[in-house]
Amino acid sequence: MPLKDELIDKLGRMFDELVDKNITYERIQWEVDNFVYPYIGSYLAEGKLSKEEGKEIFQFCEMKLKEIKERLKG
Repeated sequence: MPLKDELIDKLGRMFDELVDKNITYERIQWEVDNFVYPYIGSYLAEGKLSKEEGKEIFQFCEMKLKEIKERLKG
């Protein structure tokens, strides 16, 4: 499995687990900003992900955050 797909799969599971643990949206966003995004950035800096692949992963994270915000709001 390509690295991009592997990361998206693992991040999807991470988001689901955080929601299942009743963690607040603010805490989830903090985790993403402080741990996930720098982690993805390191793969970009090392050349293990292309710029386009990184963009897709960042967009996936933003989509999941938006879904979680809506889900926790309602």
